[in-house]
Amino acid sequence: MFSCRLKFSGLFSRYLNLKSSFSFLRAEAFLQLCDFQSAAASYKQAGILLPGAFSRRLAFIYYLQGQSLLDQSLFLEALEAFSKAAELKPDCRVYKVRSVVCLSAAGRYSDSLKLLNHWMTSGNPTADLYVLRARLHRRLQQTLRCYQDVKAALALNPSCPAAGLLLQQLHEASEASRLKAVDKTLTGQLPQALCMINVALENNPQDPRLHLFR
Repeated sequence: MFSCRLKFSGLFSRYLNLKSSFSFLRAEAFLQLCDFQSAAASYKQAGILLPGAFSRRLAFIYYLQGQSLLDQSLFLEALEAFSKAAELKPDCRVYKVRSVVCLSAAGRYSDSLKLLNHWMTSGNPTADLYVLRARLHRRLQQTLRCYQDVKAALALNPSCPAAGLLLQQLHEASEASRLKAVDKTLTGQLPQALCMINVALENNPQDPRLHLFR
């Protein structure tokens, strides 16, 4: 009786392996056709037979699906795909970043910022993440926070080109506002001049000329 059970167990395990292999091959065939939805369904079926065996591959399929949808400007559908990928591989930073990008592309800057803030406080922020958040702050007209994130990015990576470009843009905006403040002062429009110099300070709070002007 015991030997029969062992034999049955061995046959059943072989059956599961064969069936999961078939699902795997079918999923790869769908992937070659760029049918990501069918490929994901086949991998999910294979994962039911062998739990955890195909999680990494399934996450990658969802990533490819999300990227395809993002390229078609289907931002919320892409967000769903990237979110599924992140659930399967929570340690993969790329999947989470793409989710933030989708929210931003859909115009949901506050939601994007909220997701990014949560992620950055629970992990180790990089210069690229600070730049990404700086851009979101700028979209939301939170100029001072944008400046602070740019400086944080440069502190981590002084040669970061994206951070350097953002800092240059902030400095240019600051100088433009300073010149407007000068014009307003010369024409006696002091409240408007103060408003312009405050804008200049938000874009470049470390410029001593602006503090003296105010």
